[in-house]
Amino acid sequence: MKATVKRFAVAAAAVMTLAALVSGCGNSSQGSGNSNAGATSGGSNTAASSSGTASGQSAADFFKGKTMQLIVPYGPGGGYDQWARLIAPYLQKNLGLKQVQVVNAPGGGGLVGTNQIYAAKPDGLTIGDTNAGGDVFDQMVGANGMTFDVTKMTWLARPDDDPHVIAVHPTGQYKSFADLEKAKQPIKGLATGKGSSDYNAAVITYNAFHIPFNMVAAFSGSSDEKAAFLRGDGDTTSLSASDVAQAGDKAKVVVLQSDQPFDKLPNVPTVVDLAQQAGLSQDTVNALKAMTNIMDLGHAFIAPPGIPADRVQAIEDAMQKSLQDPAFVASAQKAHLYIGYLPGSQLTQMVQQAMSNTALVKPLLNDKK
Repeated sequence: MKATVKRFAVAAAAVMTLAALVSGCGNSSQGSGNSNAGATSGGSNTAASSSGTASGQSAADFFKGKTMQLIVPYGPGGGYDQWARLIAPYLQKNLGLKQVQVVNAPGGGGLVGTNQIYAAKPDGLTIGDTNAGGDVFDQMVGANGMTFDVTKMTWLARPDDDPHVIAVHPTGQYKSFADLEKAKQPIKGLATGKGSSDYNAAVITYNAFHIPFNMVAAFSGSSDEKAAFLRGDGDTTSLSASDVAQAGDKAKVVVLQSDQPFDKLPNVPTVVDLAQQAGLSQDTVNALKAMTNIMDLGHAFIAPPGIPADRVQAIEDAMQKSLQDPAFVASAQKAHLYIGYLPGSQLTQMVQQAMSNTALVKPLLNDKK
């Protein structure tokens, strides 16, 4: 009888210990804030819950007091880094986080950082400010080293209305887009990195207009690219409008990589307008329109697939609230950044549409001469 009672007591103690260990492990992993700790592959992430927090813990309680990593696929000082560092303290405040760590992960034209974001633990504590357009182009061509799927990413929000542009030197050999169209020798085009959105947008445009070109793309971010352009290391630079604005009168924008006019550059034509004026084929015009849809993804924020839906909603709400904060707006204006919010649901639709246009765009992505 005593032996039976003892076995029952031992078994009960074991069950209680196991329950405590399970509970403790869950709390520990949630609070690590380390994107690599406990990381799963993109494929396995998709199997994670997307309908809510299984534990019953609210999203607000989950984020309270924890550390979030915000990965930037480029070096410090560029547009992606600027947006990440500007919004980080507001996300911290609006989500009740202890800290938001901005982590620079440059390489591969944005591939390295985006791979890290995609492979992170899908708990909502790792997000990124990704080179969205470059990610889509990479998937269209099946870029080496790409381990993500843009159609499975969690798209959170776009903070900016900042079209990409091509600029020239105001006193250089090529002073207008018409000058570029007349080029007999390859122009030297600068872009952040091979595979980045600014790289591919320039390649597509030059191919569409039959402009001979050689791309130079070995920069850690847009700040390095801009510095190289200002040194005279290239004929053109492919950057966002806000980046070029920071160069003042030392750079002249000659085309918007968009199908919509931009009020801050009222006299600059869109690439679609120029294509129609030049009489390019309808397939080429349609390909350029598809390209501008991709470029309109801007400095999008993403997260791995499989994050519980209530945490995704909490992050989206926090981002929207941050962008409306008067102090944030003032800081963005001071930094010459253009606020233009789009929700994650709209970004998801844009990405799906972009991938459906792969056959149209891919022939113009050839950069080998």
